[in-house]
Amino acid sequence: MKNLAPILIVLLLGFNSYAQVGINTTEPTSTLDVNGNLRIRKADRSTDNDIVATRIVGIDDAGNIVQVEVDENLILENNRIRATNRILKIGDVPSLGLPVIDDLDLVIWPGEPNEDKSVIRVQSILGDVIITGIAAGQDGQQIWLYPVSGDITFLPNSLLSLFGNRIENNSNLVVQRYEMVKLMYDATRAKWIIMDR
Repeated sequence: MKNLAPILIVLLLGFNSYAQVGINTTEPTSTLDVNGNLRIRKADRSTDNDIVATRIVGIDDAGNIVQVEVDENLILENNRIRATNRILKIGDVPSLGLPVIDDLDLVIWPGEPNEDKSVIRVQSILGDVIITGIAAGQDGQQIWLYPVSGDITFLPNSLLSLFGNRIENNSNLVVQRYEMVKLMYDATRAKWIIMDR
């Protein structure tokens, strides 16, 4: 029996290291399974403490605590989450070969090359270009256009483009090379609206 004692102790220690603890449950399904509310009585909320969060957690439908991914436009820094627009994804459209472009396709629909791009570079073989309309986007979709080879002139409400592709503005708008213009598609009006330059 004396020879079995060390073996029993090792077995009990091994069993104990894989044990699950249940609070208000006799059948725990995780290392710690709490059937009830969880309360933390003292949590230091200051950002100047020595403990710095590196991950965010949430709770799934079954009550399990799971790690939450932080998207690229959110930053977890000094125990604070903040949104940032410091990184914009840039896309391109095929180089334009005509001086006047009707219904310019920015290839921004889901599954297209520029679906997740915030800025679209516009290049023209001829330098300056006139755009009478842009292929319709999704309601509320915002995009920056960035001419890199010459100026872009936008003709508002031009009959050269389909109704749903027209640009809403009171007069012609010229965006010079290396400047940018921000547009939003309004599906109710079925037009692109100039937001910012």
